[in-house]
Amino acid sequence: MAAPRGIVFDMEGVLHVGYEPLPGARETIAALDAAGLPHVILTNTTSKTRADIAVRLDAMGMPYPAERIVTAGSATVAFLQRRHRGRRVLLLAESGAFAEVAACGGLNLVDDGREAEVVCLGGPDESITYAHLQEAFRALMDGAAFVAMQRNRWWPTPAGPGLDAGVFVKGLEYASGRRATVIGKPAAGAYRAALAVLGVKAGDAMMVGDDPVADLATAHRIGMRTCLVRSGKGSTFASPWPTADLDLPGVGELPSALGFSSC
Repeated sequence: MAAPRGIVFDMEGVLHVGYEPLPGARETIAALDAAGLPHVILTNTTSKTRADIAVRLDAMGMPYPAERIVTAGSATVAFLQRRHRGRRVLLLAESGAFAEVAACGGLNLVDDGREAEVVCLGGPDESITYAHLQEAFRALMDGAAFVAMQRNRWWPTPAGPGLDAGVFVKGLEYASGRRATVIGKPAAGAYRAALAVLGVKAGDAMMVGDDPVADLATAHRIGMRTCLVRSGKGSTFASPWPTADLDLPGVGELPSALGFSSC
């Protein structure tokens, strides 16, 4: 197939698992750079800042400037700045999400759910206790807005599948009867944020992911081409996947599928 004008990569399960690079990932990034094909990362990661991710990717041999990384955390901070500026936000998230907030500024965080006008839920973290969820639930019942950085069901870890934020988001939605505004994938806004960084229209871009539901369905709906890789979660889905323009064993096969050689 003809090469797109830009690539949007999911990260975990596509380029690496547990910050160990997957086969062919480094060569693929180098090949895209050599071909002058722009690419960005769109990830539902909330545990690390964009700067942290850039450092780790560089250590794995995949240099990636922070400004070409869009995370569910960074997209959520931007959303809260636009839609809830000045309102009191109860943030339940990992330390990396708090660091992203600190780096971006402009949010009014509170520790007491009784003061909260917005409840914002990040990714799964052992620091989030039943008491924290109870506090968030009561804030929602008192009328606070509900924002979730992402709602993934699970994610691949070196130890095996791990519960993701969806278990908390769905639980609070069920208990409170309130629907969360989800910012990360598969919300369309996350893809548009990545396309804005990429500088390419949806019809000229390709989304590469390991989850055809969480990564590719919205991309397909807004007109992006899609590539499903069978690394990470990819092996758990039916083959062939009907809406995938490319269906590959791993990201290492992407350059040849697009008609140019890996480095």
